[in-house]
Parts: sequence; C-alpha cells; structure tokens
Amino acid sequence: MRVAFALIGLSLGFVSSASADCVVQSGAARAHLIELYTSEGCSSCPPADQWLRQLPQSASVVALAFHVDYWDSLGWRDRFADARYTTRQQALAARAESGIVYTPEVVLDGREWRDWHGDGALSSLPSSAATMKLTVAAGTRLHVHVDTALASPTEAASYRNYVALTEDGLTSHVQAGENRGVLLRHDHVVRAFVGPLPLAGGDVDVPVPGDVDLSRTALVAFAQRARDGDVAQVVRLPLGQCR
Repeated sequence: MRVAFALIGLSLGFVSSASADCVVQSGAARAHLIELYTSEGCSSCPPADQWLRQLPQSASVVALAFHVDYWDSLGWRDRFADARYTTRQQALAARAESGIVYTPEVVLDGREWRDWHGDGALSSLPSSAATMKLTVAAGTRLHVHVDTALASPTEAASYRNYVALTEDGLTSHVQAGENRGVLLRHDHVVRAFVGPLPLAGGDVDVPVPGDVDLSRTALVAFAQRARDGDVAQVVRLPLGQCR
C-alpha cells in the first residue's frame, strides 16, 4: 500500500509556546484531513489501522481514527468506541446519499476515499483562503480557543469548528469476537470530540478520559461545512509541545 504526499512545511502553519499560552496557526495551504472509521470488533479493520499508523505525520497530513460502536454487540466491546462517532459516519453516508456505513471506511477532506489502500496519491495540497488559530490556555491545559476566518462572510455562515483530542501508542489485546487473540495497535485515536462550535471566539473545555496519557496526545481543530463536508482549514497541535 503506497501513498505519496507532498511535504510543504512552514507554509502550512506554526506552533508557538513562547508565551503563556500555546498556539498553532494555519498557513497559506490547508493540510489534508484523513478520517478512519474503524472498530476493534471488525476483522478487516486491523490493516486499515496499520495503514493509518504508517501515514507520515507532518504539517501536510492530519489523521483521525473514529471508533464506531455498532460492532460492540457482536462479541467484543471496543473501549474507544462512541455513539457520536457512529452518528458522524451516518451523516457522511447521508451526504453521499448512500445510507451505508461500514468499517473500515476512509474519508479524505470530508468525502469518502475508496482508493486509500491502492495507489491513491495525495501529491498536492489545497490552498485555502481560510485562516485558523488554536490556542491552549496555560494552567488549564485543555481549555481551548478556536478562531477561524473565511474571506467570504456568506460562505462563513455555513461552516463550524470542531476539536478532537487524539492519542497515539494505544494497544488492546482482544479477548473475543472476530479479532479474538489479536494484539491491536492504534494511533490517532479520537478520545474526545467537541463541536459544532462557532467560527469566531469558540471557547471550549475538551473532556479528557481518565486513562489518557497526555504526553501522547494532540489537539486537532478543523472547520467544516455540514451540507457537503467541505473542510476549509485544519491544524494540529501536539500537546507535548505545550509544556
């Protein structure tokens, strides 16, 4: 499985922790947002999980692994699954007028991407007129402020901000179901998700599950339009850089 990526560094954004707060700001281009809908109860999902883990994490690619809950009644309960992620996947299916949800499903920039396991290439990055700034307040590590600005006020009215807390380096030894006896490894797992939020002045406390290791986490913020899934801007802030 091969995927080619253009690596465009500082033009995409930068992180600053010189002040009391920790800040990331977008640049002239927009990173690709890749979502994987997966489950530990699905025997065809581990190869997709591995593919996502091997993606080169850079300013050009931001990955989110949403664990859905509709496999939980079939022998193994996925501890990372959330009904809200299933609802998000169902909204994607409704936009595509397919009505079908399945795992593993990969979504690229708000739209289903069926060629992810082939030779599909991401060789260029889209420019964006939208700017985004994500701030993590000092002292309250996961109190965040998101500001997104679009050039057209008319366009801006249809977009909203979303924030995800992701965690890397997770493992599960599956005891039942289709993956019984398998040690699964996960990166970019969405552990908390908030939104929709207003584009300007979006303050929110991101909930942190008790078993999260913050040293292996990142915050991902993106602005998306509901009617077609279009992603206007996305930034990623590893929380280890905010110490």
